[in-house]
Amino acid sequence: MIRFDGAGKRHPDGTVAVEGLDLDVPTGRTTVLVGPSGCGKTTLLRMVNRMVEPTSGRVLLDGTDVAALDPAKLRRGIGYVIQQAGLFPHRRVIDNIATVPYLLGWDRKRARARAAELLDLVGLAPETAKRYPFQLSGGQQQRVGVARALAADPPVLLMDEPFSAVDPVVRAGLQEELLRLQSELHKTVLFVTHDIEEAVRLGDQVVVLRERGRIAQLADPHTLLTAPADLDVAAFLGRDRGLRGLGLRPAASVAVRPIPGGPGDDGARRSPHGVRFGGWELMLDDGRRPIGWIDRDAAGAALEPAPGFRPDADTLRAALDAAVLSPTGIAVALDPDGRAIGTADREAVLAALAARPSATAAGTAKSGTTDVGTAKSGTANVGTAKSGTAKSGTGEAEAEKVETDGAGGGR
Repeated sequence: MIRFDGAGKRHPDGTVAVEGLDLDVPTGRTTVLVGPSGCGKTTLLRMVNRMVEPTSGRVLLDGTDVAALDPAKLRRGIGYVIQQAGLFPHRRVIDNIATVPYLLGWDRKRARARAAELLDLVGLAPETAKRYPFQLSGGQQQRVGVARALAADPPVLLMDEPFSAVDPVVRAGLQEELLRLQSELHKTVLFVTHDIEEAVRLGDQVVVLRERGRIAQLADPHTLLTAPADLDVAAFLGRDRGLRGLGLRPAASVAVRPIPGGPGDDGARRSPHGVRFGGWELMLDDGRRPIGWIDRDAAGAALEPAPGFRPDADTLRAALDAAVLSPTGIAVALDPDGRAIGTADREAVLAALAARPSATAAGTAKSGTTDVGTAKSGTANVGTAKSGTAKSGTGEAEAEKVETDGAGGGR
């Protein structure tokens, strides 16, 4: 467990970045720090690996004050992922990943074997190993950064806005990959972001901070979205927090009507080409995968998209989106192979939305279970930070520090 025990940071000019924070980060869970710019998120994260030294209080790692540990050894035992990956441009991917094992004295064969194993773990092709960072896309570079952070199998992973520099599609994929990895590895993850949607998607517990690192609210994502501590927290979460909450509720609660035949499929009938719903027909290929909708009552009608969702893996937000986007108001339910197994109209999705969710059910919509830690700082309003918290170097500049003293596996 990571514990901030009255941890504070005052800069030489008198600026207070963090003021006496008390917070427990549970072992094997993902804790997300979120808040306005300058609220001390990155300062707190960097206190853990002593990239920033607190001027008051302590930071404990499994009960040991990190100030008593050798900085280089400490950092080599903590994974660290930053914006834009911070890869060494002169090293091939495989040697970037193997950086910390090399620093720990592993022989070349063992270090590279571990790097090759991690390439597969983060979803990169084996041929990626021989490339240089400039030959990779932004998303691939971030995956390499995550692989490097995991290379020495550290128990703690620090992630400082790791996905902020990539486009939304790549970002969503990286978030999903992190959820998958965490469900397998159960690392203690401390994650910093400005994005509340990313925070509630990834976090087992979310810490909303205000100026000077004061805690405005600490809660699991479901509680945060449905019961904000005060009006300022609600304003920070945004007016669409109800929709965000749908992203935490599993789509398994939607009543799906099987196709064709079977109980509950009244009104749908099989045609030689697909499944009829009144004047509309859902066209399926030979593998029962949706091709699109066609209006049989309209002469020369073109094929229109057939949005779908997976009841076993998606959320109510995905199901609602599919039903709203469908020209028929009917979403197609899919199995893991993309085959149509049924349909759900808007009324079915709305009925699932109307059911009162439990916090436990909401937590099943993503990997892991909810386990909220403790904070002693109480509840405070979220304010706009007036003094920014400076990051001392990013990208290659921080990477050079890593290469010098072994500062983190993901650097």
